[in-house]
Amino acid sequence: MKKIKYLYQLTLLLFMTGLISCNDWFDLRPKSETILEDYWKDQSDVLSVVGSCYRAMNEPAFMERLIVWGEVRSDNVIQGLRTSDNGELAKIMNLTLNMSNGYTSWGDFYKVINYCNNVIHFAPEVKAKDPNYLEGQYRSHVAEAKWIRAFCYFTLVRTFRDIPLITEPTIDDTQPLDIPQSKPEEVIDFLIDDLKGIETWAVSEYNDIAYDKGRVTQKAVKTLIADMYLWRNNYDGCIEYCNKILNALNGLDLVKYPANYNTQVFINGNSRESIFELQFLDYNIPNYVVYEMYSSSDNGGPNRGQSRTLLSSNDFINKISLFKLNPEDLRSKDAFSQEGSILPIRKYTTTRYESGAGSISYYMFQTSSPNWIIYRLSDIYLMKAEALVEQNKLSEAFTMIKYTYDRSNPGAEETLDPGKYTTQQDMRNLVLEERQREFLFEGKRYFDLIRSVNREDYAGNVVGKYLLPKYVGVIDENTAATKLSSIDALYMPIHENEMKFNSKLKQNPFYEKSSDINKK
Repeated sequence: MKKIKYLYQLTLLLFMTGLISCNDWFDLRPKSETILEDYWKDQSDVLSVVGSCYRAMNEPAFMERLIVWGEVRSDNVIQGLRTSDNGELAKIMNLTLNMSNGYTSWGDFYKVINYCNNVIHFAPEVKAKDPNYLEGQYRSHVAEAKWIRAFCYFTLVRTFRDIPLITEPTIDDTQPLDIPQSKPEEVIDFLIDDLKGIETWAVSEYNDIAYDKGRVTQKAVKTLIADMYLWRNNYDGCIEYCNKILNALNGLDLVKYPANYNTQVFINGNSRESIFELQFLDYNIPNYVVYEMYSSSDNGGPNRGQSRTLLSSNDFINKISLFKLNPEDLRSKDAFSQEGSILPIRKYTTTRYESGAGSISYYMFQTSSPNWIIYRLSDIYLMKAEALVEQNKLSEAFTMIKYTYDRSNPGAEETLDPGKYTTQQDMRNLVLEERQREFLFEGKRYFDLIRSVNREDYAGNVVGKYLLPKYVGVIDENTAATKLSSIDALYMPIHENEMKFNSKLKQNPFYEKSSDINKK
C-alpha cells in the first residue's frame, strides 16, 4: 500500500553503487582513531553517516521513548489489557516510576546525537579533501545533522529538563565522559541559534515525495524553531516562524475530510500536510513499537485481538470531556473506537469504514509499519494559535483553531462558537483541547501539558483538570494529587546507570530523596 520509503531507497542506492554495505548503513559506528584513518574520505562517507542519523531514530528503543515520554504519561491513554506484560510501562501508568525504570534511560537519544556530531565535525574535513563534494551537498548534510540533533535535544529537555549538552563527537575511550547538565533554557537557546544559522542550508524541496517528507527540509527547520520558541515563551519568534511557512505553503495543505483523511495521513503516510515524518517499511524497517502499543489487529471483528494492545484510549477524557463540543467529530471516530468497556486506539494502523447509512463504523487493520509523524501543517496552525492567545490576540487565535476544527467537523462549524471564548483563559483551554483532539496518540500531549504547567499561573488548572483524573480509580486520589503537586515530579528521573557513569550529573530533586516515588 505504501510507496518505497526514503531510507530504503537511499540504502539501496548506496548498496547498488558499492558505496556501503547494507549492514554498514544500518549500524555505522565510528569506534576509534584507527578506523577513522580510513574513513571520512569523500562525500559518500558523510552521506552514509547522515543515513545512520535517520536510521537510528527508527530503532525500537528510540520510538518507544517518543511514545512513552510524550504520550503514555499524558491524559490520553490508560493501561491496555497487556500493560502488565511490560512492568516498567505499568509503573509509569500507576505513578510508581523510579530511576531504575528502563524508560528513564536516554542512551538511544545520545547515540543519535553522537552520529549527528560526527557529521557536523567531520563534514568540513571531507569537503576540504573531496573536490566532488559540492557546497550545496555539504550544507544540506550539516543542516540535516543539526536538525536531528536539535530535535533529540529538544525531546530530552522536555522529558528530563536538565541534560548534558554535547556538541563534539565521542570518538574513542580516552575522551572524558563526566559532563555536567546545562540549564534547559540555555540548551534551547543554543539550538535555536544553531538552527537559524543553517535555516537556508537545508534543501527547499526534493523531487520525490518520500524525500520531501522523510528528510529534513527548510520547512522542517522553521517548524522546529517555532516549536522551541513556543517552549521558551517567545511568542513573537514562534509567530514569525509559523508565518514563514504559512506565507509560502508551496503545496502544503490540510487533507480534507471525508476524503480518507485517516488513511492518507496516518496509514499511507507522506500526505500533503506532512512536514517531517520518520519513514518505515514493511519487511525492511517495520514499526514494531506502534504495532505493539496501539494496534488491536482485529480485522473488523469486535474485541478480536484486543489482548495484544499495551495501551488504550482514556475513557474519561475521550468520552466525557474531549469531544463534548461535537461527539461526531471525525477525529474521535478515526483515532479510537468503543468496543464494550475497551477503547482500542485506531490511529496509525487501522482504517475506519462506514456501514449502511454511515451510522455504524467498523475498522480494518491496515499496516504494522506506519510512518511516525513528527510535524504536519496542523502543528503550524495550532502553535501560532497558542502564541496569539498568550499575546491576548484572541480573535486571530480563534481563526487559526478553526482550520483544524472545521476540517474535522464538516457541516458543524457552529459548534465552535467564538462567543463562548471571550477570555484569555477560555482560549487557553480551547487551544490545549484542540491540540489534544488533533494530535491524539501522536506523542505530543504530555509535552503540551508540561509547557502549560511551566506558565506558573496556569499550573493548577492543567494538573487538576487534565492529569489528575487519569489516576482516579488507579491509585488513591489524594496520593496521586500529592505526587503530582511538585513540578519536579512531572519530569523523568535520570536512570541510575547514567548517574554511575557520569559523576557530574545531578538527579531530579523529586527522585533524589527516594528511589521510588510511591514511598514519597
